[in-house]
Amino acid sequence: MNSSTVFAWLLTYLIHSTVLLGAMWFATRRGRLQPAVSDLLWKVALIAPLITGTLQSRLNLSATAVHLPVAVQTREPGAVLPSAPSQEQGPTGNTATLPSSAGTAPGSRLPSPTTALVVIWAVIALGSSLYYVARRLILVGRLADRRGMAGGPLSAMLADLKREVGLQRSVRLTMARTISSPVALGISEICVPELALSDLTPDQQRSMLAHELAHLARHDSLWLAAASLIERFFFFQPLNRLARQELETTAEYLSDEWAMQKTGSAVALAKCLATVAEWIQASPLGVPVAGFAERRSLLVSRISRLLEQKLPSSPASRTGWMAAAAVGVLVTIAAAPHVTQGIATPDTTTPPAQGSERRQLQDTSSVVPALIARLKDDDAGVRRAAAQSLGRLGDRRAVQPLIAILADAEAEVRRSAIEALADLEDPAAIGPIAGLLKDSDTDVKKEALDALGHFDQKIPTAGVVELLDDPSADVRHEAVNLLENTHDRGAAPAIAKLIHDPSTDVREAVINALGNLGDQSSAAAITASLSDASGDVRQQALNALENLHAPVPEATLINLMKDPDGDVREKAAGMAGDRSVVAAIPALRALINDPKKDVRERATEALGNIADPAARAALQAALNSPDPNVRRAAAEALGQDRNQ
Repeated sequence: MNSSTVFAWLLTYLIHSTVLLGAMWFATRRGRLQPAVSDLLWKVALIAPLITGTLQSRLNLSATAVHLPVAVQTREPGAVLPSAPSQEQGPTGNTATLPSSAGTAPGSRLPSPTTALVVIWAVIALGSSLYYVARRLILVGRLADRRGMAGGPLSAMLADLKREVGLQRSVRLTMARTISSPVALGISEICVPELALSDLTPDQQRSMLAHELAHLARHDSLWLAAASLIERFFFFQPLNRLARQELETTAEYLSDEWAMQKTGSAVALAKCLATVAEWIQASPLGVPVAGFAERRSLLVSRISRLLEQKLPSSPASRTGWMAAAAVGVLVTIAAAPHVTQGIATPDTTTPPAQGSERRQLQDTSSVVPALIARLKDDDAGVRRAAAQSLGRLGDRRAVQPLIAILADAEAEVRRSAIEALADLEDPAAIGPIAGLLKDSDTDVKKEALDALGHFDQKIPTAGVVELLDDPSADVRHEAVNLLENTHDRGAAPAIAKLIHDPSTDVREAVINALGNLGDQSSAAAITASLSDASGDVRQQALNALENLHAPVPEATLINLMKDPDGDVREKAAGMAGDRSVVAAIPALRALINDPKKDVRERATEALGNIADPAARAALQAALNSPDPNVRRAAAEALGQDRNQ
């Protein structure tokens, strides 16, 4: 790819992004759209130009092309010029020429203006992007001292919210003293300031966590990071900055709506916003993040919106707006002009070179039928390779032919067909893939279980339940995981039968599934697993019992604080603190001197959660620990104890 090609693509992107972002700006200014609609359209307008510009440039789809001319080349004595590539006009034949040169004469040593502009763009884009990355790294550094909050009321609130909304992803809750506003980090962490523990009421804390959980569920952090990089990479398009700011605004509005719907209290959320606003002196993080109140200028309108009940009574239908956005994108591809690489104009007295090579785009319309035909090849290796390639190409014409070879005599071919159908994600393949759960080959059954997990549609689970008795531990493990992902509580009794499975991995997966499915009837079997030979299983059993809010005998918790596995000791100590087990105080005090750092710190935090003079005495003794983390945790716990 030469500089002319890059420059042509950049100009095409500028045209398309101006059309789409400008249309979005006009639409939002003409009418007050619901935040959900505005969020959808701004995302389409931000991302689509990258796709439409590339498609149009590569496939010459537009009616109007703007050609960059290439300088006329003159022939040196004895030299032969390369032949000019053929020029293709759009359907209307309309062309225009930009007044700049895309190449240089053979004897010139200076770079062409096009090359110079591309180099300047690359340097500025790279520098701006690196500056953004550096700011992100500074943010990470400022949050380096944040600590986990595995126990306590905030952690319990977050677990309840996750359970209510059915969010299966693990979410880490941390606390930092260097921030003034709660923020959602990445896709699985919520970081709150220390003041959230003391200055917010329980209702306000719940609203705060629901708001940040909404950011994680919507992947707002990833969208804002992508928008920021697009803004910097394509700095010559000022509308990208507007799009990023609008995405920040709609993200906050939609998270407010989500939080209010889950907590049922707009007033608590508004009061929480007002309290957090008092903590903020300035935007402390330096880069766009999915934060609770990072933009003070937006706080007033958000609070007013909540208190005046300006939230939509029913969410807007995204289908119609998505269809409208798709039409707009297609019109842009078909109608907006695109810039093409210039047409070289050789000296008319110079004969064209013989044997010149021309680049041709791969035509998948002919490749796919050819690969489909190879699915019937006599050689199994060819059939397998053809199936794999069809899956990667993503052409839906291959679905039925791939379904047909699920009956292939070779297991490797069946596996490749399953994998390809999983990549295509066509619902028509669910039934045929489920039929292979009874295949004689273990690897085929594993591949079928894994493939069924790719589909969002409901899958038949009867065959999956039958595989819980499969001789292969790997198959049983995959079956348990799939049943957990389908949220089929009816399968819990069948899963519970494997709680004493010979395979450690299967036992661990079984306990994790039972805890996440919320099957209270499994609590007794999970409790029995606290004496499992595997430390990982014992730790997972504690996690599951915590998710189920199931009782654990105090003597059992105290005994597990002496477990040979450090992770089990740490988890048991945390649960003893969360449940205020006074009888566990001597064991927790002993764990302050545990060989493992995390166990020492968790035991100290647990003592802070037990309102008893003996726990306070243990914390005072911990102030003399040689471990600074223990001393810090003890000091913080004693301070919290005074505020109670």
